[in-house]
Amino acid sequence: MPLKVIIILLLFTTQPCYSVAASRESAELMVVANTNSLLQYQDDGVNKGPSIEILNGILTEAQLQADVSFMPWARAFSIAQNRPNTLILSMIRTAERESSFYWLLKVSHIVRVFISLKSKPENYVDSIEQAKQKIIAVILDSAAHKELTIAGFSEQENLYIVSSDEQMVKLLATGRVDLVYTDPNNVTSYLKKINMPHVEIRYKEISVQNQRNGYIGLSINSDKEIVEQLQQAAKRFSKTTEYTSLLLQ
Repeated sequence: MPLKVIIILLLFTTQPCYSVAASRESAELMVVANTNSLLQYQDDGVNKGPSIEILNGILTEAQLQADVSFMPWARAFSIAQNRPNTLILSMIRTAERESSFYWLLKVSHIVRVFISLKSKPENYVDSIEQAKQKIIAVILDSAAHKELTIAGFSEQENLYIVSSDEQMVKLLATGRVDLVYTDPNNVTSYLKKINMPHVEIRYKEISVQNQRNGYIGLSINSDKEIVEQLQQAAKRFSKTTEYTSLLLQ
């Protein structure tokens, strides 16, 4: 048989295998997450945190399995937006994101305020206009980043873009930025983690306008069967005392 004919036959016979493999990969459930010392993180290779426990509760109810891949927020968000059957945690629910995900279950109450060092009273702010005169560290493509951009902040003027909470807190603690825009509990947790618990922070009194809710999201282009399994599982788990307890942590 001529070589050309053999090559053509191989192409036709192997192509379906590649298609099946790609189909299986897209159907496989995946979880992406950014590290957050209050909600989800790894400790000696073990996934921990209340958001992880809530995720595990939902997966158990749904009789599904999935590994959690920790990565910078911008990458996690991009994957969850574009890859079918992808869960992401934890994500603040916003109008901009509403139609891009199925919102399975709330996992946290989050606060967003401008935080400065107590040792630098000149950096304390109590309004957005004052904050615009400062340099603020914020995580790339996070809800906080989007909020500030919509409010008129920019990388050219007053935003210092980073990839993680730990990097953001380090910049604040060392005085390389004036402010961070995040949850005070998150900052305190990371200060302990980087062995700087003595560093004191300051922020305006928290109001209703500063409060947000974090969720486990599922990519909108996911398989209908998986969507139904996870939605029903989340509904059942939400009625348990375990969920109530985890949500309060």
